[in-house]
Formats: sequence, structure tokens, C-alpha cells
Amino acid sequence: MLTERGKQSKRQQRNNVALADPYAEPPPEEPPPDDEQGAATVPPPTEAPALADRLLTRSALRTLPNPAPLIDKTLDQGTTALLYGDRGTAKSFIALDWGLSVAAARNWQGRAVEQLRVLYVAAEGAFGYKGRVDAWETGWRTEIPDDNFGVLPVPVNLTRFADVVNLCALISWGGYGFVILDTLARCMVGADENSAKDCGIVVDTMTRLLGHTPGGRGVVLGVHHAGKDKKTLRGSSAFEAAADTVYFSAKDGGVILLNRTKRKDGPEHDRHELKIDPIVGTGSAAISVHRGVDKPERADKLLSTFVHHFSHTGASKSELRLVSDMPPATFHRALSDLLKSGDLVNEGTDKRPFYRAAQL
Repeated sequence: MLTERGKQSKRQQRNNVALADPYAEPPPEEPPPDDEQGAATVPPPTEAPALADRLLTRSALRTLPNPAPLIDKTLDQGTTALLYGDRGTAKSFIALDWGLSVAAARNWQGRAVEQLRVLYVAAEGAFGYKGRVDAWETGWRTEIPDDNFGVLPVPVNLTRFADVVNLCALISWGGYGFVILDTLARCMVGADENSAKDCGIVVDTMTRLLGHTPGGRGVVLGVHHAGKDKKTLRGSSAFEAAADTVYFSAKDGGVILLNRTKRKDGPEHDRHELKIDPIVGTGSAAISVHRGVDKPERADKLLSTFVHHFSHTGASKSELRLVSDMPPATFHRALSDLLKSGDLVNEGTDKRPFYRAAQL
């Protein structure tokens, strides 16, 4: 142990070096004294540490809510999600289709949904959404309750404190359980998409928004672009790494391929082959029901026609024939295809058939 004189001598040596060469590196400082066991002295805690009240015991874990779907087998409550794809792959149509289905409590592609209030942040402006919502309501013959769906037609920068506070307040005030950010690029202007730090902040903010949904059990969905290869998500991998669920949309001819590439809990694989049908009288289009490529095109066309006109009421053969816009022979073949595949069921008789769609 150094004496007081020894300590003064060390200080004098450092002062002498500084006087001789002001740019020289000073000798290292003496380390702090250790206790008898050789470890730095740390005062014992006098009260419970700050994080103690956040601990979950085994009993507390049992009280947590079980995982529940927002859209069955598609989006899970209490999660953040990403939907990305190249331009022209209908990612905004898909996000809107999800949102309107949740707002109206209408099954999505035959899957049950949990009705929640929906906030759609149209960061690129609301132009075109009037026609898209009109097309969805007309095509599915379903009216959206006014209080269940809201469009915010301005971007909210997820990297700016004031914007985030305002959006959190809006979500809490409106009781919104499904928040859609379209697009993420317009909601992080000024940040670097290739920066893991900036992208981490954005996804962390999405989690913060999630905490303001009712009970923290909603879903926050970000719509993003694909990279130059048109296959991977644009920007830092921190986006995909931090999100709970990730879907990728691509286009194959007239079919939109929607694939899930990540799911935090439960089976990952989920594949849909979707179509966008123009809706007469609206000037826009909507995602239609589509069961895959195992049926002829005529069957898919007739099924979409049935869903758009008779999803709630069902239809007789003559009613369906009247709106099918198909030659008689094609219509009867398509109808036979749908009955064989189980997409339509006959609840009438052979002489007087009455058809309903299965699982819609």
C-alpha cells in the first residue's frame, strides 16, 4: 500500500511528464482499492431493486392470457407484424383487406376474426382509399361500422418523440386494437433503413404502440417494401428479427402469392393465392376469395362472384346463373367444380338447389 508521500510522488511524476510534453499519454491512474477478498467494494442493497416488481413467479405465469388469434391462423393478438413485397404485389390491398375484415367481424379467406377497432395510418395519403373501401363493402356486401374503422391520412414519424406520444394517445383514446402503418418508409423519414440501430428503434416503437392497444393485446402491422432482389425485406435485418410475424407478397401472373416467413409462436407455414377483382360501379377493386390452383379458372371466377353477391344470403341456381356472366355450359362445369371441391354446398334439393359458401 502506498504511503501518503508515495502518492504525492506518483502525482508529481505525472505532472512532470505533462510539463515536459503536453501531448504525451499520462501514466495510468491507480485502480481503486479492493476489499480483503480482492473484489471491488459494492454496498449491499437496502431495499428491493427497481426491476423486482416486474418479476413473474410460476404462479404469475399461469395467470397470463393464452395466445389468441386476431385472424385465425394468420395474425396473433399481442404481436407486431410486417407485411412486405415489391410494388404491384397488392400489399396495401392485403393490409386493408385484413383491417376491414377485423373492423366488420367478417371472416377473412374463410378464417374467423376477432372484431376490434382499426386504425389505418395512410402515411402516403388517403387518396384512393375511398374507392377501395367502397369496393370492399360492395364486393362483400358488408358495411363497415363507422366507429370501428378510422384512417389517419398523414405520416407519423416513429423516430420522433412528439409524433410517437401523439400516436400512442390516439390509440388509447380510440381504443384501437389493430393499427396498420402503411408504409413504414414514410413513417421513419430521416432515419436510415440500413441502420440496425434506426430500424431497431422503429420496431421498438411499434411494440410501444402495441402497449397502448386495449390490454396490450392488439396487433401493430407495418407495411414495407422489398429490396432490390424483390424477395427480401428492404433495409436492415433488424426489422425482421424484431417482429413477431412476417408475411411476404409476390405476384405470379394474375395471382398474388402471400407467404408467411416468420411466426413467433405456432406453425410458420401459411400460404395464400389471392386475386384482385374489379368491383363494378366503384372504380376500384378488392381482394376476392381464392382457394388455390387446384381448380379451373372458371371455378375461381364463379366462387368470387358467389361471395360478392351471396355470401350472407345464399343463392338458388337461377340467381347465381343470372349474375355469373358465363356461357351456360361453362357455368354448369364451374358449379360442378365448386360442389366437388366443397367450396359450395347444396342446402336445397336436387330439383330445387340452394347454395351456400362453405367456411365464409
